Amino acid sequence: MKTLLIVTGFLFCFYSAKTQYIFKQKKLQEEISILQYASLADVGTKNLSIQQILTNKNKIKFKKQSGKLSSLGFTSNNYWLTFAIKNELSTPILYYLETAEPVTNNTNLYLINKNGKIQKQFNGDNLDFNMRTVVSRKTIFKIELDPGETKTAYIEIKNDGEKNNLPLRLISQEQLLKTTYTDQLVMGFFYGILSIIAITYFFFYFAIKERSFLYYAIYVIFVGLCQFALDGFYHQYIGKDNSWINRHAVIIFAILSCYFFGKYSEIILDLKVKNYTSYRLFRILYFLLALVLIGIIIIPDFLKYSYPIVNILTFVGMLLILMAIFFILKRKQSIDLFYTAGIAILFFCIILAILMNFGVFDDRFSIDNITKPGIALEIIALSLSMANRIRLLKTKEEELQFIALQKSQEMNDIKSYFLSNMSHELRTPLNVILGLAGVMENESKDSKFRANCEVIKYTSYGLISSINDILDFSKIEKGQIELEKSEFKPLEILSKLALGSKRQIEEKGLSFNFRTSLDSDTLVLGDPIRLQQIVYNVLGNAIKFTQNGEISFEIKFTLENDTLNLSIIISDTGVGIPTQKLESIFDLFSQTSLDNKRKFGGFGIGLSIVKSLVDLHKGKINIKSKLNEGTICEISINYPVIIKKERPLSIYSESDYDLFGKEILIVEDNPMNQMIIQMILEDWKNTVVSLANDGAECLELMKNKNFDLILMDLQMPVMDGYEAIMAIRNNKIGNNKINIPIIVITADITKETKDRVFMLGANDYMNKPIDDKLIYQKVTSALIG
Repeated sequence: MKTLLIVTGFLFCFYSAKTQYIFKQKKLQEEISILQYASLADVGTKNLSIQQILTNKNKIKFKKQSGKLSSLGFTSNNYWLTFAIKNELSTPILYYLETAEPVTNNTNLYLINKNGKIQKQFNGDNLDFNMRTVVSRKTIFKIELDPGETKTAYIEIKNDGEKNNLPLRLISQEQLLKTTYTDQLVMGFFYGILSIIAITYFFFYFAIKERSFLYYAIYVIFVGLCQFALDGFYHQYIGKDNSWINRHAVIIFAILSCYFFGKYSEIILDLKVKNYTSYRLFRILYFLLALVLIGIIIIPDFLKYSYPIVNILTFVGMLLILMAIFFILKRKQSIDLFYTAGIAILFFCIILAILMNFGVFDDRFSIDNITKPGIALEIIALSLSMANRIRLLKTKEEELQFIALQKSQEMNDIKSYFLSNMSHELRTPLNVILGLAGVMENESKDSKFRANCEVIKYTSYGLISSINDILDFSKIEKGQIELEKSEFKPLEILSKLALGSKRQIEEKGLSFNFRTSLDSDTLVLGDPIRLQQIVYNVLGNAIKFTQNGEISFEIKFTLENDTLNLSIIISDTGVGIPTQKLESIFDLFSQTSLDNKRKFGGFGIGLSIVKSLVDLHKGKINIKSKLNEGTICEISINYPVIIKKERPLSIYSESDYDLFGKEILIVEDNPMNQMIIQMILEDWKNTVVSLANDGAECLELMKNKNFDLILMDLQMPVMDGYEAIMAIRNNKIGNNKINIPIIVITADITKETKDRVFMLGANDYMNKPIDDKLIYQKVTSALIG
């Protein structure tokens, strides 16, 4: 084998004597093109070794090259290139040979001397960067010749489909240093400008929140990264190993830069409004780019097709932009001149670059002669265009104010959602506390124990009132408080408040007087929750600010033309209010002094909400007070009286809770709430109770079993109450179950929620915490229909 190599080497040296480059000048050139002395062979997909090339020399078609730059175009074929060099000088020489593009996968050099000894050097992206024979971003090799020595070079070139040019030039050591320093200066300036522009327009985006600035900044980043990879810097500084991302960096950055440039141009040209056809065509272009990206990810062999495809798609994208500009100008619509100039420069550069990539352009220029200045000029023009856009956006003050108003509305909606959700989260455990307190009170005969349960219930209702205050505070700001209209007995509400506060008042050592002559059967139309909230706040203030003496709670009324004129008078012997503070007592966060805040606590929003609620009732509130003597608060509200109608005879007793074998399904995700509701219902006679943890489980149970009534929670996992009600009413589980009575039980007290559940088809609605008497009334009413 060794003899064969020696003989073959001699033959090649003899053969190449006619085409070898000879060093014979005394003054050596700093840079020498030797492409005209070289021959190139395309061996297709064959992976041939140097021994196979030497052995089959006559069978391989080497073609003579010419000019200063040989373009292979887009190819995944393997190539072998050969030439000979001879040193006729009396001194040794050292040159560096630049062979191919920096992104070439593999470039291997084999130097053969007259004795057939082969010197091997390796380069390319498929090697770890530090394993290159010459550690440089460029594809270069070291060529050393002794005096009178001749060497034949064979270069193996492998690529993955990317375009490839073969400069094939010898560079002296001094010239290589000069070129490297120049490259560092030029490239540093080029990439520095791109980085500054990208960062600047990112800042503009975060300041203005206009998407064109974001897309432009991202486009600049990716076009810079694409050039960074093409120049070999990515492999030198970032992806030094032979990783997948390193091998695919160029095509990925090219696809992303093309996409973001399209998105940026869409906004600048306002294609959705001014040229909808181009807008739709861009959607197709993005889809094709996405297919290419997916293809190179999941199909390894697709990479070799992706490079020409992306070049073609980039060219098509430029044509779409030019077409859009043409039609916009034809319609005499405005368009930014700097943007148009940038597009013209970019189009010209892309055309030249694509022609060079496909090998149909003059070889007197390298790709860098086109892309670097072109990209720089294009970025400058587009940046001036974006500066114009900033100036235009500043003039649109009304539009910005509208956007700011929208943002403010969104924040208000978020706040409302938060408060509503907070109400739900707090009411859920309160439902358990009140339910257990009620059950224990009913089951116990110990008066002290029952009294303690009353304290728990009253305190819990107080917490509920505070929750309502917080929710109403938000609604007051937006003017969204609305009154519900339902039938209720005022004395029932007021007596409960009096009974609940009595123990708390007496525990402070105060006297409590509750006086009323209002008929317990008086039925009115109004909002019982708001009445309870008004009285609780005023009564709570009286208890809070009174340390000695008494508290009086008196209810007066008159009946005129089927209207109940209700007057609620709450007086105390507390700290009183200074005269100068009486005018501001209904302001938000108002208390008579900071000392009172520290001493008595509270939100400082109670009386403000009371005033808003009284005004909503078209009522009056009057406060008289003397410092250190006490306060008298009188509230006047009118309610329409409901004339008692004869109700149809009911089989369900109002005193003896009995459902005569009816089966109720409780749909609730909280285990504690399940327990409380179940305990309340199971205390009723002849009542069967079943449980479902969410809406989906409810539907499954209904498919296999008949229920008489459903108690439905709203906020649940898997399927919430809204979806479950909709499914039942839309005949998803059977026509015979479409009209089953559904009572919503929820901790969400907002009017929007109540309106929505009734719209979906709920029969009734009640809030947590659950009152056992009220739930029995609603269940029996729903069963009667």
